[in-house]
Amino acid sequence: MTTSRHDETEGPGRPDTIPPISEAQLARLWLRRAARSHALRTESGRRVKVLYPGRPGVTAGPDFRNALLVVEGQGLVQGDVEVHLRQRDWQSHGHHNDPNYNGVALHVALRADAEPSRTEGGASPPTVNLRGLLDDVRAEDESGSEVRARLWQILAQHGYRRPQRAEQMAGLLNRAGDARFLSHSRRLQMLMPSLEPEQTLWESVCEALGYRHNRHPFLRLAAAVPFAALAGAARRLPEEKRSRALASCLLQMAGFGSGPPPRGFGSPLDAGEWRLFRVRPPNHPRRRILGAAHLAARFADRGLVAEMQQAAATARPARLTDALTVQDAAGKSAFIGPARAKDVAVNVVLPFLHGRRSLAGDARGAEAMLDLYRDYGNLTDNEITRELATALQEPGWGRVADNARRQQGLIHLQRLLAGAA
Repeated sequence: MTTSRHDETEGPGRPDTIPPISEAQLARLWLRRAARSHALRTESGRRVKVLYPGRPGVTAGPDFRNALLVVEGQGLVQGDVEVHLRQRDWQSHGHHNDPNYNGVALHVALRADAEPSRTEGGASPPTVNLRGLLDDVRAEDESGSEVRARLWQILAQHGYRRPQRAEQMAGLLNRAGDARFLSHSRRLQMLMPSLEPEQTLWESVCEALGYRHNRHPFLRLAAAVPFAALAGAARRLPEEKRSRALASCLLQMAGFGSGPPPRGFGSPLDAGEWRLFRVRPPNHPRRRILGAAHLAARFADRGLVAEMQQAAATARPARLTDALTVQDAAGKSAFIGPARAKDVAVNVVLPFLHGRRSLAGDARGAEAMLDLYRDYGNLTDNEITRELATALQEPGWGRVADNARRQQGLIHLQRLLAGAA
């Protein structure tokens, strides 16, 4: 999608019949009205009902990710949505040669051309003409009740029946949040027999530092530069030199260095593997890599697992968060701020410790990790938690997902909805 307004003419002497609207405005219209519209049809005449318009894309690729649609004759469909003024912009923008667009399930435009849109993978997502969206405001005051009912029908198949009161919604989100935590624990337990505990936790923490866009290259980096090797190198150095030395090693292996790669680690990653487009400066891979280096240096003597166990044993969320926070001595934004540290604690460290104690037969210790998870307050909201809360809750319930456990519950429900497609 581009953000420019349409040209006044399609070609010499041919007036453009597209209303005066930019693609950015059209995308906002899709986000606001698509789920309430009764006028959406594909180029072949099939009705399309939008259950969830998708979350806005923030990196190279489609405008909206993981939308949920009901397409007549096809059923429930989950995929990305790309917005254009004209259908032919798909081709002119090069999306037909870009694998980032292979997940597009619906192409929407104000002007539909005869030529079908094709992805790099050979698929032909249907095109919907959005002209009707400009005028179809019949359901603007319905607060998405029809969509809400359909979403709860899907969730009921997974054991989550539609709540009638805010208190019931809170209990349901607690249950879903625990289910997400336990699924993380089981996944990590499956890794532990094949990896040392330190390496399992190291790779999982680094993957989480990659956040949404760079999880895979960060995981590859952590596998290429094991925690044991970093900790061993750090212990041979004075404490004041450890962080800088480990940062240099990790940056070189990540493909961001200019000198020769460090010995004993194989080939470094290609810098092109990291996604930098639309990545906010605090989330830039360089800064996250520096944060990982500081953590490795900080925990080199006693080990990552032992330090996390000690922090969690206090039963205080703030203590575990502090252990994972890395400030920048230069006074700039933190390499790993408290918000990201909370995410890592909730999604990685506590499930890891729970899984490890479960494997050891320590039911009481595992339950203590689950209890600590339940004590965590709000994490930073994201598009999933904000939009799904609006889609599922009745108006007037207020903010029900008011802690990490319930926010994780919303994410668990979103995964179930996406998997239903």
